Amino acid sequence: MSYSSQTAQMKKLIEALELPSNTQKLSVLSVSNAFAEMKSKQDDFEIIFSEQATANAGLRQMESASSIRRSLEKILKAYFSLLTAMKDVPDWISAYAEISELVKAAKNSSAARKEKDQEEK
Repeated sequence: MSYSSQTAQMKKLIEALELPSNTQKLSVLSVSNAFAEMKSKQDDFEIIFSEQATANAGLRQMESASSIRRSLEKILKAYFSLLTAMKDVPDWISAYAEISELVKAAKNSSAARKEKDQEEK
């Protein structure tokens, strides 16, 4: 059963146990304290469940990590294309050289990591 179904059943059970005839029976059986604790735990659960539902709703509104990655890759490719196109323009030469070195270092780091992973297998 889902949490919401279980919560609905618990509410019905608590309502039934809170009827005067059942309250008296709980008292005779000396389980009033246990009932009060169960009711308290259910209230705590409902609060946590509500907070989690709110958090889940917030997460559903966020863009997915793969979508963000695709967008970033597209933007970086466009930026690298611009740098490559402008590499011979005097004001862009140093920017192109610096970014080119960073890209080479990243590629070498990635290649070294792949080799290490293959050796470990």
